[in-house]
Amino acid sequence: MKEKQEILAMEICECGQKSVADAIEIFQDTSLPFKKAKKLVTECNKSCCRVALLKIYDMQQFGRFDYDEIAYVIEQRLERLKRLGGEDA
Repeated sequence: MKEKQEILAMEICECGQKSVADAIEIFQDTSLPFKKAKKLVTECNKSCCRVALLKIYDMQQFGRFDYDEIAYVIEQRLERLKRLGGEDA
């Protein structure tokens, strides 16, 4: 398992170059619905990081963050990209 600080430093979206910590802060500072709040984090309309961001958004709504789950979802996305040959992660 990764340490909390390592997870907070993980890149959540390549498009917006934001970390998990940035996403959490943005979601905490806005009352926008997910679709609009996601654009604040990603600065794009792609769906590549949607699952991880939706988990963070939901966790923020409930006031508790499961950092291991966040890291797992991000790592799964990176593995999928690697298998598809889309990126050298």
